[in-house]
Amino acid sequence: MITGILLIIYEHRYIEMLPAMQINQNMNKKILITIVILIGFFFSSCKNNNSENNQIGVSKEIKTKNEASIPVEEKEAIIADFAKQSVDDELADKIKNYITTKFLTEGDLRTITENQRKFQLYKIDLNNDGNKEVFVNFITSYFCGTGGCTILLLNSNLKMINKFTSTRTLFVEKTLQNDWRVLLTKSEGNWKKLIYESGSYPSNPTMVETTNEFPSGHAEIMFDENYSRPKTYNF
Repeated sequence: MITGILLIIYEHRYIEMLPAMQINQNMNKKILITIVILIGFFFSSCKNNNSENNQIGVSKEIKTKNEASIPVEEKEAIIADFAKQSVDDELADKIKNYITTKFLTEGDLRTITENQRKFQLYKIDLNNDGNKEVFVNFITSYFCGTGGCTILLLNSNLKMINKFTSTRTLFVEKTLQNDWRVLLTKSEGNWKKLIYESGSYPSNPTMVETTNEFPSGHAEIMFDENYSRPKTYNF
């Protein structure tokens, strides 16, 4: 385009240098107008190209932030805020279905208000078989009393192993008895040792004899806001 403009200018100046030729003044004006239009079109095209490039760059930046940065940050925030064993949204959906279709009755579901429909989960392998059992902790007054709350223990297929009543924070020891890990919990101010036997743990810690044993430094702590804060789900 620039080459074309220069040729027009050169031709115009060459014509002025020929004394023998009579150039109409209107022709000169037309040539000058043509030059101005071409120059204006050239600069307008450059500006539009720059604008489009900038818009593409901004779009790519926004897309990168939306698709990559934000989800990663949200995921990291969730892991940082809660015990990682308590965060599993896919599993939580399955537990919701279990609670509403198999564990609770229709009467329960009619009675329980929306703000009472809360639970927490914790995944842990209790018998070293490579499959993680799941504790389900109900935390609202419908499921809790002065001695503690209802906690379910389900196998990896979400089949009931235990329904604990009046139970608070659980300490899972690395020690095995009957091939299952020993549980410790505090009930009525005393420590209780829960041992797996004949397919389940004792369901009511208040009925278990007091033990002189205390949680070791290797015990895994479940459902404690200070040491292993769990994520809360709704059903």
